Amino acid sequence: MIDQTFDIIKKVNNLYELRLPLLFFGFALWVAVPILGIFPLLLSIQLYLITPRAKKPKLISLTNVILLLVVLTVSIYASSFEVFADTQNYLDVYEVIDTKGIFNNQYVQDRFEIVPFAFFYVINILTNGSEYLFLLLFSLSINSLVVFWIGKNFSPQYYPSLLILVFSTFFYYSHIFYMRQFLSVVLMLMAIIYLESSWLLFIFWSVVALFSHFSTALYIAVCVGSKTFFWAKKKLKLRFNKSNKIFLYILLLIAFVIIVFFGLQAYNNPQIVYSYVSSILELLPQKDLSSSIQGRVTEYDGRDTDLFSLTIFRIIAIACVGAFIAIRGYKKLTPTLLSLELIYLLSLFQIFFILATGFNQRIAFLFLAFYGFLFCIGLDKQNKLKPFGVISSLTMFAAASNTFNFLTIQASMIDSNGWSFFSGQPLAMSLYDYILYFFQSI
Repeated sequence: MIDQTFDIIKKVNNLYELRLPLLFFGFALWVAVPILGIFPLLLSIQLYLITPRAKKPKLISLTNVILLLVVLTVSIYASSFEVFADTQNYLDVYEVIDTKGIFNNQYVQDRFEIVPFAFFYVINILTNGSEYLFLLLFSLSINSLVVFWIGKNFSPQYYPSLLILVFSTFFYYSHIFYMRQFLSVVLMLMAIIYLESSWLLFIFWSVVALFSHFSTALYIAVCVGSKTFFWAKKKLKLRFNKSNKIFLYILLLIAFVIIVFFGLQAYNNPQIVYSYVSSILELLPQKDLSSSIQGRVTEYDGRDTDLFSLTIFRIIAIACVGAFIAIRGYKKLTPTLLSLELIYLLSLFQIFFILATGFNQRIAFLFLAFYGFLFCIGLDKQNKLKPFGVISSLTMFAAASNTFNFLTIQASMIDSNGWSFFSGQPLAMSLYDYILYFFQSI
């Protein structure tokens, strides 16, 4: 049997011809270890989508069935999270939200971040206050948006590759811990989808994101700035000819160098950053929020400097996306792509800021959890590079590196304190164990 399999593989002329063997392997691995099996299953979908004359999957199709299995797998995995700290605080609010109401908690009273708690209220009513179903339905809702809407809209042909990068990023699974901020980022990504097609929907999702967590305001401002830039270009009848593109790349390179320079300066002397940041924070209309953030800045203890480090896997991700921007070779620059490039540069600054000041790593949450979606800058129909040229090689290399990192984290989880899934032994859980865990928890 094994010899016959290798004989078939030897006769393969194109990579997409491996989709069926990979699909069977994916299902076998998914039955044995579901959280790892999702990666070959997603890769089999990717190989199908790049098949010449591949048809768009119908609503009821094997592709969507596989995606549904991926969503369920990730959601059940995430809902097995060992509850502590922030998650416990949200559970405390959730347990009494049916009697106290949406507005009677410190989060809404201090910052009027009402959207998450309106969602919590609906879940509480539907599940009769079940704690496990609260975690599961929150994760299920988020993952459904990420897979079926955000991923497919960011790159209709290459979304499985983006999802492999997202789901192999371990920080993504902190959405059960950073609930409000995670929800806000997902809603902001929804807004980016409509940046070009509908101002009304963009504004709607942006407002919903802001009332989920104020941290997305900066990203939304970047998107608005990009859209305004293109509006002004159209009004002034400017065109992006070859020389203008070169000028744009020079500006992006200068911005990159400036960020790196000031980042290194701040890293060597964090005190430089404090006074400037404190002055800016004083301008925030919400004084309680401003004071809270200023306290985190000035009370430097290096905690998240230790937690967040530029590992080889993060360096690979940063370098690959940077390479995409550098060699992109636009046929047509769009507000969405420009917004993503600026968000990338902003993320670099946030990373240096964390390393310099020890500020909470959640300020770089978008990049830490969702940098996989930034690969759409390279995996785009307007790209002049061949699909399996430099872009695809970098993407596959980053995905393989990221998946290896995810595997090593899973294997060592039993020795970690907190941030534990399935009692610290996720690789020992088969499909049967997932099903058993689900029915025992509801």
